[in-house]
Order: sequence, then C-alpha cells, then structure tokens
Amino acid sequence: MKKLPIFRLFYENLETIKLALPVFIELILGVSIGYINQFMFAGIPQATNAVGQVNQVTNIFIVSFSVLSTSSLILISQLRGNNNLDGIKKIYPLTLFLNLIISLIVCFILLIISLFIFNLMGVDAQIIPLAKLYLYISAPSLIFFSLNQAYSSFLRANKKMVEPTIISFLTNIVNIIISAIVLWGIPNLNIEEKVIGVGFATLISRFISYIASYLFFRLSIKEKISLKELKPFPWLYLKKQLKIGLPTAGETLSYNLSQFVLVIIVNLSCNVLDQNLRTYIMTFTSIIYLFANGSGIAMQVIEGNLLGENNKEKASKLVIDTGKMARIVSFIMSIIVLSISFPVFSSLMASAVDDPLINVNNVDYYYCGITAVYCLLINVVLEQGRATNLVYVKGLETAGDITFPVTSSILTSWILTVGVSALLCLVFDLGIYGSFIGACLDECVRGISFYIRWKKGTWKKFNLLRGLKENS
Repeated sequence: MKKLPIFRLFYENLETIKLALPVFIELILGVSIGYINQFMFAGIPQATNAVGQVNQVTNIFIVSFSVLSTSSLILISQLRGNNNLDGIKKIYPLTLFLNLIISLIVCFILLIISLFIFNLMGVDAQIIPLAKLYLYISAPSLIFFSLNQAYSSFLRANKKMVEPTIISFLTNIVNIIISAIVLWGIPNLNIEEKVIGVGFATLISRFISYIASYLFFRLSIKEKISLKELKPFPWLYLKKQLKIGLPTAGETLSYNLSQFVLVIIVNLSCNVLDQNLRTYIMTFTSIIYLFANGSGIAMQVIEGNLLGENNKEKASKLVIDTGKMARIVSFIMSIIVLSISFPVFSSLMASAVDDPLINVNNVDYYYCGITAVYCLLINVVLEQGRATNLVYVKGLETAGDITFPVTSSILTSWILTVGVSALLCLVFDLGIYGSFIGACLDECVRGISFYIRWKKGTWKKFNLLRGLKENS
C-alpha cells in the first residue's frame, strides 16, 4: 500500500525522529522546573509573579552557557564523521572548564544586579522582595546547570539522547517532591519562607542532575576526560568553538534581551492580572515549539556527521525534511492547546480573579478565558514561523553559515518583537495582544529568511573542520 506523502516524510526520517523524541521529552522536563514552581504557587499570585520575573532575568544569562555547549555538539558530531577522535578528546575538558568559569561569573553578576533589576523591569513593589529571595537561593544552581548542559551536549553528540531525558526526569521529580513538602507538608510557613524553600528545591535538584549527567557520561561514553588534553592549550579548538558559539549565543542573548524588554513593555501596559495570564500562556506555548527545537538538535547531530563525511546533498534534504516535520507537529500541538485554552486558563486564573490586590479591574473568569483564546489564535501562526526558524537556524549554524542568521535574528527581534510590540501595547493600548502580534511577525519573518538562505545553498561553501585535522 502506497504511503501518503505526510507519512512517507516521517517514515523516511525515522533516524531523526528516534533521536528527536527523547530530546523533545528532555526539553519539556528541562524547562518545566521553573514553571512547576509557578504552578505550585498558583494559589499565591504574588509568588507566581515573583518566580516568573526571576525566570525572565536568569533566562538572559543562561544563554552564556550555550556558547561552548552548542559549539561542542556541532564540532564533536563533525569530527566523529571525519574520524578525528583526538580532536574530540580536547573538546570535552575545554568545554567543561570554560563553562565552569562562565557560570561562576554569571552567578556573581546576578547577585549584584538583583539590587536594581526588578525596579528597572517595573515589577510591582509587593513582588520585588519575593523575587529577590528566590533569586538569591536559586542563582548558585546555575553553576550545576551549566556543567549539566555541557555533559548533555557530549551525550547528544554521541547520539546518546535517552540519558539526558532520564536526568531531566530525575531533576523534576526531586524538585516537585521538595517543593511539595515546603508548600503543603510544613504547616504555618509564611510566603517568604515558602519562596525560600522552593528556591532550595531548585538548587538541590540541579546539583543532583549534574551528578547524574557526569555518571551517565562515564558509563555510556566510556571516555575519560583529562585536563592533560589542555596542555598545550588547544587554542585552535577554542577559536573554532568561539567562532560558532559566540555569534549563536549573541543571537540568543539578543533574543532573550528583546524578550526581557518585552516583559517590561507588558508590565508597563498591563496590570498584574494580565501579566500573570501572559505568564501562563507563555508556559503552555513553550511546550509547542519544543518538538521543533528537539528535532533541530537531533538533526544537527546527523547533519554534522554528514558534513564531516562531505555529503552535503543528504545534509540539505535532511534539513528540509526536518523543517516540514517540525511545522506539521507544531501546527497540531497549537490547535490542541487552542482547543482547551478557555477552560484551562479560566481555571488557572481563578485565584487571581478572586484576589482584589491582583484583579484591580474586577474582571471575571470569562475575560481570562477569551483573552487566552485570542492570544493562542495568533500563536498558531507564530508557531509555524518559529518551527521553521528553529530548524533552519540550526541547519545553517551546523554548516558554518553563522553571520547571516545572527544578523537577521538581531534585527527582527528588536524591530518586530520590541518595536512593533511597544507600538501596539503602549501607543494603541492592545495589551498582551500587541506582544503576541509583534512576536508573531518576528518569528515568521525570520523563518522565511532562513528558509530562503538554505535553499540558495550559500552554506555549502563553509567548512568548520578546515585546519583541524593537521593540527590535532
């Protein structure tokens, strides 16, 4: 029986799907640790807002950990395709050592800027003390998070996709158990003590995830990481990693900064009720694009092997097929979330609607539900652009075509996400609708431009491994 084109597409790319599914699950579990805290605080709207504001700040800096983690995945996969095992042995300790240094610096910066950042963001005065408490406790966990990211990239580059998923699951289970004990198991705790407890839950769970990732690497890869590989210091490998990692991290940093500014715009143009509603909507929509992100990561490993073998035609077809699959899955998931949005968001916002300190306009459940529906209608289009964007940007970066996607992303993030959203929210008073329209334009324009760039084939002239073989 002849397969329908859509089924044939997925069947022909089973290797990508097999690698992508565990990554997809891992990404869901990975991002949920911060969101779980918010949902567990659902009955305490001030704490929900505080944790959400801290997540916005830390997300800006988390991108710095991906400078070497992302580039190590790309280089290891290409070096393995090129059979350069000596080069791989240098990348492992180099990535871990520098990620540790970067995470220590980030932790210090977060503690310093906590003195003024929440005022700058326009966070409500009642929320700021709670946000600071959560940040002080959870910030050191980023050290373990950065090391875990490095080990995850090593595992993925070796096609070990299940192990990071198990680690994420373990992390979330520990976090949920500790948070539940703090919130519901210990009587008579005030709101500040509960926020501190949940902060420690994040810290402990991320420490355990680091230990687990180290053990999985030793057991599954069976390669010893030695600092001796850094003598003499592998400057050429560092240069290659920074050539890939810095621009891509710069692009992600620019995106996160634009999202940070967008939060400020929303905070200035909306009350706390609408801010909380947007936080919940963003939480749900973040799950939608994770398949596209996961399939893009899986694709990078296969693409890297193909490029290491100099098989560019297969690499081209791989990226195009992955983009199609990502759009199909994103569309289906967008429709599912849209279909359940009214009852879900009406229920989630119930405590906020009943709180006179949060619901200053005295709106009802219907307002929250219908607002979510309209935002998620816009999001259906947004996710098509984002799925295309996520896959093709990874395809271009893995091939070494880095400058174009970085420049395009920076321009569209600030012109469309920030510029258009500020115009619609602050001038035309469209509230959170304006923020979704601006973000939708950004993702779609970027997705289209990256697709055109890939089809033109400019990426075929780049070679990330040039100069490494003879200098291993």
